[in-house]
Amino acid sequence: MAKILITGGTGLIGAALCKKLIENGHQVSVLTRTIKRSDLINYFLWDVEKSTIDEKAFDGVEHIIHLAGCGIADKKWTRERMKEILDTRVKSAELVSSVLQKRNIRLKSFVGASAVGIYSARTSSRIYTENDLGLDDFISDTCIEWENAYDDFEAYSDRQSIARISVVLAKDGGALKKLLPIFKMGLGSGVGSGKQFMPWIHIDDLVSLFYELLFNPAYNGIYNAVATEHATNFSFSKQLAQALHRPFFMPLVPASILKWIYGEMANVILEGSRVSNERLLKQGFVLKYPDLKSALTQLCK
Repeated sequence: MAKILITGGTGLIGAALCKKLIENGHQVSVLTRTIKRSDLINYFLWDVEKSTIDEKAFDGVEHIIHLAGCGIADKKWTRERMKEILDTRVKSAELVSSVLQKRNIRLKSFVGASAVGIYSARTSSRIYTENDLGLDDFISDTCIEWENAYDDFEAYSDRQSIARISVVLAKDGGALKKLLPIFKMGLGSGVGSGKQFMPWIHIDDLVSLFYELLFNPAYNGIYNAVATEHATNFSFSKQLAQALHRPFFMPLVPASILKWIYGEMANVILEGSRVSNERLLKQGFVLKYPDLKSALTQLCK
């Protein structure tokens, strides 16, 4: 049994990961802004904005998973929201590492979340690998600072890994939960040109990857957390309609409408490139859902 501390443990990914860890007999603690009652998880308070944290959360901790960060696509990108997006990722990591330094804690492994947004919000034929970086835009700059904040953990852990997460497909949250009501009514469609690529991964595969990053000594460094099949916004939308046995005839939603509603944030939806998972596969990781048909069939049944 290992003792694991998770930041962002109440979110979509964190909740699924907590479940898997507990099912495998591990002890899980979560840093949260609101204490919850649970017989299975130990919750501890922290407040990144005020730089406060309950250091008891670190007692006996062997592994840390850093998932903290407010949703990138949850709200329109005002100046305040953009600052919140960055601070909840970078300052939260700095707060955790400060406790490790203060208490001279040595971890067996540290796993940090990042995003394929590091390759920028742009559409191109290029297939990005872990060695690439994108253009200078907000989402790419945020991911770079996010990953740079993990540098400090090298001094406090035997092994460090970063998962660059793509669009997570799950029943209980994320993009799919927002799309399902529309597509179930037969009103689903693509957006913008529909040609933008949409890197994605099934929640079960992502949780399995985090588990390997935590405990498998063969895993180290940066990995693109993406499925094998490269899907465009249009092909994803069409396959989602098919999985739900619904028609797919609506015209593409014009980019101008999304830009009017969401401002700069619309680029995250309207642009996208292909991302390689070759390093992950060469490491020996086996995806349960490598293609959209199998993923959507399972999620929509």
